[in-house]
Amino acid sequence: MPKPVNGGCKCGQVRYEGVRIDAPMFRCHCRDCQQLTGSGHAEMVPLARDTFSISGPYKTYEMKGGSGRSTFSGFCANCGSQLTRNTERSGDRIYAHASSLDDPATYAPERSIYADDAPLWDQASVIKSQS
Repeated sequence: MPKPVNGGCKCGQVRYEGVRIDAPMFRCHCRDCQQLTGSGHAEMVPLARDTFSISGPYKTYEMKGGSGRSTFSGFCANCGSQLTRNTERSGDRIYAHASSLDDPATYAPERSIYADDAPLWDQASVIKSQS
């Protein structure tokens, strides 16, 4: 049986739990992730939406992604910690920010997405293809 993944925000008011799905963990370099995290990329862990639960002062911000469809960024309404991302396209999953995991050592990125959007000062973080 899969082990639940737990995490939360910096101030401790928001907590979540979900089960990891069989999809790659990844590093996203899109401009939205850069602006939302204040860094050159975001580290994402896919969780099954039907196993995901969250409690506390959690808010979401809706925006249009590169596809023109809605994407949602979830964060703590108290401290502002980024916690989740999800899209209309991937209704079966929600992505947790690896930095919000209780045990960040469980995160092992397998690939980069939107690597062409990585700023020059963040090029070293792009995961090169294994092909």
